[in-house]
Amino acid sequence: MGGIIASFGFFFLPLLELKPNRLASGIPFELLQLGGDTRYIILFLLTFIVLAVALNRTTETRGWTLVALGNTMMFLTLFLGALAGANLIGNAETLLEGVNLRNPRILPSAGLILGLVGGYVTLFGGLSDLRKAKTPRVALIVAAWSGLALILIFLLTGQFDIYSVMVEFRARGELLGNRIVEHIMFVGVALIIGFVLGVGLGLWSFRDERMAPIILYVVGIIQTIPSLALFGVLLVPLARLGDRSASSIFLFLLVTAVIAALAIFLYRRFVQSFGPRLRQAFLIVTALLSAVPLALFVVLLSSFVFRSSFVVFTADGTVFASFRTLLSAMLLVSIALWLISRYLKKGLLKRIMRYGGLGGLALFGLTLLLAVGIGSSQFLSRVDSFAALTVRDLGVSGIGTAPAVIALTLYSLLPMVRNTYAGLVNVDPAITDAGRGMGMTPSQRFFQIELPIAFPVIMAGVRNAAVSLVGIGAIASVIGAGGLGDFILSGIDNASIDQILLGAIPAVILATLLDAGLRGLEQIFTSPGIKQV
Repeated sequence: MGGIIASFGFFFLPLLELKPNRLASGIPFELLQLGGDTRYIILFLLTFIVLAVALNRTTETRGWTLVALGNTMMFLTLFLGALAGANLIGNAETLLEGVNLRNPRILPSAGLILGLVGGYVTLFGGLSDLRKAKTPRVALIVAAWSGLALILIFLLTGQFDIYSVMVEFRARGELLGNRIVEHIMFVGVALIIGFVLGVGLGLWSFRDERMAPIILYVVGIIQTIPSLALFGVLLVPLARLGDRSASSIFLFLLVTAVIAALAIFLYRRFVQSFGPRLRQAFLIVTALLSAVPLALFVVLLSSFVFRSSFVVFTADGTVFASFRTLLSAMLLVSIALWLISRYLKKGLLKRIMRYGGLGGLALFGLTLLLAVGIGSSQFLSRVDSFAALTVRDLGVSGIGTAPAVIALTLYSLLPMVRNTYAGLVNVDPAITDAGRGMGMTPSQRFFQIELPIAFPVIMAGVRNAAVSLVGIGAIASVIGAGGLGDFILSGIDNASIDQILLGAIPAVILATLLDAGLRGLEQIFTSPGIKQV
């Protein structure tokens, strides 16, 4: 399949497009139009070799051959394309005769994209064969990442700077870095809050079957609201909230928290004396009263922490640069120690590595809190006194990150609630009955039986929500939330493919890495007994 995809792109579609400048349309060039150089014939030959190798019946030999061909195809598609682009740039005055040339560029076209896709499909097919042949895991990792590592080396050394996307990156790389940090932060904050709320609502639905249709219906309705409409709905109330003084909001938060605590006490005290309908109505009212102070507190806290963290990760200055370096080193070392401990046999060294990694992560968290505290003091320093402090100073306003985080959190609820509910409902009752017969308490049955069995299904919902939030987060740029959507929308406004790709490619990579990271966490925390089922 990979050979067919790549050959279709190489034979019938343009490989590159020569543009006189960033905005103007250019001239497309197919692979066969790059005359005078026989090196490009290699790409044609690779596609035919892939088709021939696919007929080999020896699984391991076919797997290694396809892996080598897939890595080679992806690398040569970019490398030979860069060489062809350099030749086109050198002859731009002849090829674009009569056109006003201002910084001519090479835009990758459909043929090059299909060549990369074909190489990846070929690589994937080879890895599948190697898994069937029970190839060692280390060899699989080397086979899967060797081609990408070579591409990254050439990318970092400037060998692919001829492509227009890299030209745009060189010009706006620092700004892109800040936008990536913004995107990761508000997607991460929304995902964490959504995870807590989604799993909690899913558990509530599982425990109370009468509430399950109501909760699932509400989160389903939220999912149908267009993102732009939801941003617009949040604009006015958050703008008015931002104009209020912080002292009045804290007083309101305290009063509503006391009322919610009183409602919870009354419900727990008199719940047994209520009828079924009255009990359900009282439960809904109690939940709503509790949701008001909780939602307000989460909005204030998440906005404040977001602004403080953004200062730490993007601001100039020796202090914050030192914090960023220290945090990066601590995180990488901690993860490395913890991962090494997983592959060591039981013993003192394994315990040292594991506890060293966990201790490093704890130290990373404390250092991050210290950095956030220093960052918060920077943007609060312009406030004269607590009486003059407004909610807007804490980061809540009609535009910016607050409505983006709220909207993304709401969009993350449906997959998390549904998967949590489905995972818990589908636990075999016979297993929980066995736990009850062994004398387990309800909490023990939940944490030792129900939750471990439902965990893979819950994590599938988390991964689904995470990938969706990365894409939806790009739209948050229209309300001033920043992120990668700034480049995408700017590229659409200016009809610049380069800017669109500069925002879209990191978003795709971010979604892929986030899904892979969550899948890795799922593999780590899933019970070994569940994996064997």
